[in-house]
Amino acid sequence: MKLIVAIAALAMAIPAFAQDSGWIGVSIAEQSDRGVLVRSVEANSPAERAGLKANDVILQFNKQDVVGVMQLTRLVNETPVGRTVDVVIRRDSREQTLKVTSEKSRLSFGQIRVQTPDVSVFRDHFPSQDFLVFRDNVSNSVRPFDVITSMGMTQSGIRADSMTPQLREFFGVKAGEGVLVAAVDANSAAARAGLTAGDIITSVDGKTISSPQDFTREVRSKNTAFSLKVVRDKQEREIRVER
Repeated sequence: MKLIVAIAALAMAIPAFAQDSGWIGVSIAEQSDRGVLVRSVEANSPAERAGLKANDVILQFNKQDVVGVMQLTRLVNETPVGRTVDVVIRRDSREQTLKVTSEKSRLSFGQIRVQTPDVSVFRDHFPSQDFLVFRDNVSNSVRPFDVITSMGMTQSGIRADSMTPQLREFFGVKAGEGVLVAAVDANSAAARAGLTAGDIITSVDGKTISSPQDFTREVRSKNTAFSLKVVRDKQEREIRVER
């Protein structure tokens, strides 16, 4: 399975497109077991002051189970600056809880985040063993210089993230089209309509979607129901969202 993704080394050290994004100053990577691996901790960062160390495994952040790099990156970015949250880690086969206070990013608005796609959103699309093979293949295909940028937006309970050319090719989406559904609010109209994390949205009411900005603009302009063209398991389908 050939899927080239970017390194996760800066995933949480550099926030993206949000002036007041939360920041704790760790670099993380996917791993084969639950949680994500801490690769490094920035000096004089909230993470260092809280006691986080390289090779710790983050299992929970703010009482939410950690399932992947992108999900944890989003949780940190969405944490209000100055808020203290519990972070459950595993170190030397023992779990412990640390308290980390989010700070405002040290970088100015307009900087980008370097990250890997969060393959955990595709968990429900694979039998359990096949998902582990898929995730390991993604991790093993990392290239240190294959750097991508990513951003995401939430609209109508749908978290839409940008895609790389490699992801489009892998999931059978036309070049330059589509956004990845990273999360769907459980009580939203989209969830009731059957949209799930891991779907690829390629159009809204017939208008092609190429970025999270496109998706947000089109959905925001709809006062009532709208139709999404979705690619799931390399098959196109239409989902009608009734507001």
